[in-house]
Amino acid sequence: MPSVESIIETTMARLKAIVDVNTIVGEPIPAGNGVVVPVSRVSFGFFSGGGEYAPAGKVASAALAEQKDYPFLGTAVAGVSLTPKAFLVTTEEGVTVVPANYDSTLDRLVGQLPKFVKEVRLSLQQKEQERAEDRW
Repeated sequence: MPSVESIIETTMARLKAIVDVNTIVGEPIPAGNGVVVPVSRVSFGFFSGGGEYAPAGKVASAALAEQKDYPFLGTAVAGVSLTPKAFLVTTEEGVTVVPANYDSTLDRLVGQLPKFVKEVRLSLQQKEQERAEDRW
């Protein structure tokens, strides 16, 4: 006869198979000269319950309660939510975190600011070298 414990154990074993480490930090994906690693948020809910119930319309007597002939009724419900949050992009230049979704244009600008500063710095260094070469 099934029990609440067996229902919970079976459901939890199946959830373990679904939600593993590779669900949160995904498998690396080769892309060009780098690798992309997806990172997600996993949320799940779980409910389980059950018991033995007297047949409908019958009042349980003490004698029936001692026999434990009541039918068992049980259930388990689980829900999983998987939300992509970001991507780790590794290249020869380093590691970059790319958000999966932006809340606003300002977030996108702030995310691109380090790249912009690097480009400006390189451009200024090149112009300085050109000026130094022209002076000689």
